[in-house]
Amino acid sequence: MKIKDRLFLPIFNFIGWRAKIFGDMEEAYLKAFLATIARSQAPKETKENETISVSETVSAAASVYENVRNALEYDEEHLLRRNAIRRILKRRFGEEDVISLSSDLLHELIWARYLPNNAVPTKTLDEVAAILRKFQPLFVQAEEAGKNTHHFNLWLLDVLSTEIEYKLSPPLVEEGLVGLVYQNIKSRLEWATSQIKPEDRELQLYVAVHRAVLKSNRATLRYRVFVLYFPDWSKAPTSELVEHVAGRLPQIIETVENQLNHSSGERLFRFVRQRSVAFTILRDVCEKHSGDIEDILSDEKRFRQAVAEAAAIRYDKFRVRVHRSIIRAIVFILFTKSILALLVELPFDRLVAKDSSWTPLLTNILFHPLVLAVIGLTVHIPEKKNTELLFAELQSVLGLDKVKILRFSQRRPWAKGGMGILFATLYSLALLLFVGIVSYILHSFDFSIVSIFFFLFFLSLVTFFGFKIRGSRRELVMTEGTGGWGSALFDIFFLPVVRTGRWISIRAPRVNILLFFLDFIIEAPFKAAIKLIEGWLAFLREKKEEI
Repeated sequence: MKIKDRLFLPIFNFIGWRAKIFGDMEEAYLKAFLATIARSQAPKETKENETISVSETVSAAASVYENVRNALEYDEEHLLRRNAIRRILKRRFGEEDVISLSSDLLHELIWARYLPNNAVPTKTLDEVAAILRKFQPLFVQAEEAGKNTHHFNLWLLDVLSTEIEYKLSPPLVEEGLVGLVYQNIKSRLEWATSQIKPEDRELQLYVAVHRAVLKSNRATLRYRVFVLYFPDWSKAPTSELVEHVAGRLPQIIETVENQLNHSSGERLFRFVRQRSVAFTILRDVCEKHSGDIEDILSDEKRFRQAVAEAAAIRYDKFRVRVHRSIIRAIVFILFTKSILALLVELPFDRLVAKDSSWTPLLTNILFHPLVLAVIGLTVHIPEKKNTELLFAELQSVLGLDKVKILRFSQRRPWAKGGMGILFATLYSLALLLFVGIVSYILHSFDFSIVSIFFFLFFLSLVTFFGFKIRGSRRELVMTEGTGGWGSALFDIFFLPVVRTGRWISIRAPRVNILLFFLDFIIEAPFKAAIKLIEGWLAFLREKKEEI
C-alpha cells in the first residue's frame, strides 16, 4: 500500500476511532473531529489505579532546576517536555534495563512537574518500557553505522522521545485537527508546480499542515512521517516489523529526511500556514459548543457570534503568550550575557584593554533586553478586520459560502544564476555595512573589540527573537500588510542581521558550554541526590507509620 493511500490510517488508528463515511468525505472528517472532541471532553473513568507518587519537597527543587536550565535554552513552551524526555534518555544512553530506565524517566518528569503527581498510573511504567525495548535493536543497528552512528543515534532519540510523549499525553484533538485541515486543503488544492512530484504531494502537504497547525519541530515530524510509513509501529509491532525496521534503518532515515528536507517544503509550509489560521478558531468553537455545534453552524448570526468570542479569547491568549515569550527571552539574554560579561568581557576590559569604564559592560547587559521588550510589546493584531476575515474563511471552509479553490505555485528562485550572485553579494554587503557602522559608533564610545563582538552577537539574537515573537501573530492573522518604505529599509539592513541571529540560535545549543555543564556535569549527580533524598523521606515515612 502506498503512503498516500494510507496517509490518515495512522491518525485514526492513533485516536482509536475510524471515520464512518456519511456520504461526503469532508463531512466525515468533520464528524470524526467532533467525535474526537466529544471523547476528550467525556468524564474520565475513576478507577482505583495505583499511581506514581513523588515527594513534593524534592519536586520543588527539581522544578527550580528545570526552570533555570530552560532559561539557558530558549525554545517553544510546548516543546519543553519532549526536550526533557530526550535529554534524560540521552544522559542515560546505553542502559539496557528498560524497566529501571522507564521508572527513572517517569519519576524525573514528575519531579520537574512535566507530569502531575499522583496521577500517572503505575502501568505506564510497563508501557514506556515496551517502547524503550522495541527501540533497542534500532540503537544496536545504529552503532554499526560507522561514521553515521552519531547522526543515527540522535535521530532515534528524536523519534523515541516523541513516541514516549505521545504515550504519556496523547494529542488526540490536535492530531484530529491536523487530519481535518489536511483533508480540507487537499480537497480545494490545485497543484501548479512541477517541483513536487505527484507521489510526494500528499505527504508534503501533511508535513506542512503538521508544522502550521501544531508548530511541530523536527523531532515530531520525524516521528509522524516514520509512523506514516510504518503505521503498526506505534501500536504493538511484531518482532518481524522491529527486525525489518532495524535492518533497513539507514534507508528509512534517508527516506524520512529527504521528505523533510524537500526543496519546496518551506514554501508549502508558508502557503498552508496562512490558510490554516481559521481552523484554530473552528476548533475553539467546536470545543466550546460541542453539544449544539450543528445548530450553531446552521444559524449565521450565532455562528458569527461564536467565531467572534473564540477569536477574542485567542487574541487575549496571544497577548499573554507574547508577554511570556518576551520574559523568557529576556531572562535567557540577561542570564547568558551576564555570565559571559563576568567570565570574558570584564576580565578582557580590565586586564587586556586596561579600560575601567563600566559603560560598555552595562550597555551590553541592559540594551538588548530593552530592545527585545520594545519589539515584542509593539505587536499588534487588527482584531475587528481579522475576525471578519476569519468568519468569511470559515464559511468557505465549511461550505456555507462559495468554496475557494487554492492554487499552489512556485516562483522562479532568485538565488540562482547571475542575478542570484548579484543579490547575494548585495545582501552580504548590507550586512557588512551594518556591522561596520555599529562597530564604528561603539568604538567611538570606547567599546573594546570583545565588547563590540558581544554587542553585535546579542543584537543579532535579539532581533531574531523579536522577529520570531512578532511573527507569531501569523498564527491568528489572516493577511499580512505589504509594508512601506520603513519595511523595505528594515529588510535591507536588518534582515541579514535577523538571519544571522537565526543561524546562531540554531547552532548555539551545540556549543553552549553552560548547557553542557548543566546536562553532563550537574544534572546527573543532582538527579541522583534527589532520588536519594526521596528514598530517605520514604524510609522515614515508613518508620513513622510503624509507630
